[in-house]
Amino acid sequence: MNGAWSVFRNYAAHAVEIGGDVTDYPRFFLMPPSAIVEADEQGNAPLALGAPEEHIEHEVELVIRLGEDLQPEAVCVGCDTTNRTRQSLAKKKGWPWLEGKGFRGSGVCGTWAPYSEGPLEIGLSVNGEVKQNSTTALMVHSVDSLLKHLKEWYDLSPGDLIFTGTPAGVSPLKPGDKVDAWLKDSKGNSVSELHSICH
Repeated sequence: MNGAWSVFRNYAAHAVEIGGDVTDYPRFFLMPPSAIVEADEQGNAPLALGAPEEHIEHEVELVIRLGEDLQPEAVCVGCDTTNRTRQSLAKKKGWPWLEGKGFRGSGVCGTWAPYSEGPLEIGLSVNGEVKQNSTTALMVHSVDSLLKHLKEWYDLSPGDLIFTGTPAGVSPLKPGDKVDAWLKDSKGNSVSELHSICH
């Protein structure tokens, strides 16, 4: 299984809520293959918290999968689960973010659909309460821009995933929480879904 390229601070409102800012061009971190979990055909997948006694937050994201031509071939809704305790310490110390962003099972992918251009509604609820609800039209750096910058710096492979950033509304998770996430088209039709229980 491939790992994932993950862009950070790609929605201005989320950058504000975590005390950061957007960047002049997209900057990425890597998630190893062991971080990636694929949902079944109904969108069911476990959501690992890694160290549930620490501060763990959900981040709903549009995820792109690259085809043989290294162009987007499929999309899904994903949850990039973040250990803020480890990430904050890493920021303070100048350490890599891997413990906070790439731990086992931290990148969960929902059901896949063929890629098509155009904005999608993206959202996530915890125990039935909507926490994140936005549109991919608000991404600072578009899918085309993300792909362009990745190709300038790195060698991509078919099957690579690109996590495109999260909108505002992140909040803590605890074991037993039920997380539902979705992508919808402009007519409100479901494009991708994810249903998880935190553990």
